[in-house]
Amino acid sequence: MSVRIRTPYPYLAGLTVPLGGAAGLTVALTSAYRGSDEWVIWSCAAVALAAASGAAFVHGLRRWTELAALGDVPLSAVVWPLAVLYVISGAVLAVTLRGDLVDGWRALVLILLAALGLAPGAATIIGVGHVASPRADTAPTPLGSQFGTLIAASRILQSLLAVMGGIVALLVIAEATSQRMTEHTNVETTLVFGAGSSALVAIVYAPVAAKLRQRGRELVDLCHPLGTLAPDELAEALDERSRLETTLGLDRTALNDFQTNVVVVGPLLAGAASAFLSR
Repeated sequence: MSVRIRTPYPYLAGLTVPLGGAAGLTVALTSAYRGSDEWVIWSCAAVALAAASGAAFVHGLRRWTELAALGDVPLSAVVWPLAVLYVISGAVLAVTLRGDLVDGWRALVLILLAALGLAPGAATIIGVGHVASPRADTAPTPLGSQFGTLIAASRILQSLLAVMGGIVALLVIAEATSQRMTEHTNVETTLVFGAGSSALVAIVYAPVAAKLRQRGRELVDLCHPLGTLAPDELAEALDERSRLETTLGLDRTALNDFQTNVVVVGPLLAGAASAFLSR
C-alpha cells in the first residue's frame, strides 16, 4: 500500500512567484531607460530576481516544516538572531552601496524583495543549528535516530544554501546590468556588492555547518571508537568510519560547500584579482 505524503504549502508558490515577478516588472517599467537594449537585459534580471525571491520564500517555508518534524525549534531561538542578521545586512548594504544605488528606489525594492524571499530560509538555517545541538534536558536518543536527524538536517542546509546562492547570483547580475543601463559602470562597486552579499550568506551558513560537522564527528566517535581496538581491527573500523563521514558530509568543508553552491564566488574572486591586483 502506498503512502501519500502531503506537501506543505502546495499552492503558495503559484501565488508568490507571480506576485514577485509582477513586482519586478513594475519596478522595471518605471525606469526612465525603458525601451533601450540595456533596459531589456536589466528588466529580465529584475523580473527573474523578484520571481525567484517568491519561489525562495516558499522553499524556505517548506524546509522549515521539514525541520519542525526533526525537533522543536522555539521561535525565540530564531527571531532574535534573524533580526540581528537583517540589521547587520542593512548596515552592510548601506555602506557598500552608499551613493551608488543605481536607479535609487528601484534597486532598494529589488534588494528588499530578495531579503524577504530569503527570510524563511535564513530562519530555517538558524533552526538547523538549534536542532543539531544535543539537549541536556531531554531523554537519550538512539544513535540511529541521531544519525537520521543529522543527515536530514544536512540536506535541508545544503538545499537552502543552493537557493541562497542563486538569489545572490541574480542580485549581482541585476546590479551589474543596472550599471550598464545607466552608463555608470563601476566594477569595484559590483565586486564589493557581490562580496558583501556572499559574506552575509556565509555568516548564516558557516557556523551552522560547523556545528553539524562537529556533531557528526561526535556521533562517528560514539559509533566507531578506535581507542580499544586491536591493530588488526583498525583497517575495518577506519573504513566504516570513512563511509559514515562521507554520508554525513564530514569530508567536505564549509568553503567547499560555499564555492559549489554560491556560483558567483569564483567569478568575484577572479574579478577582484583582475581589478585590484593589476593596479
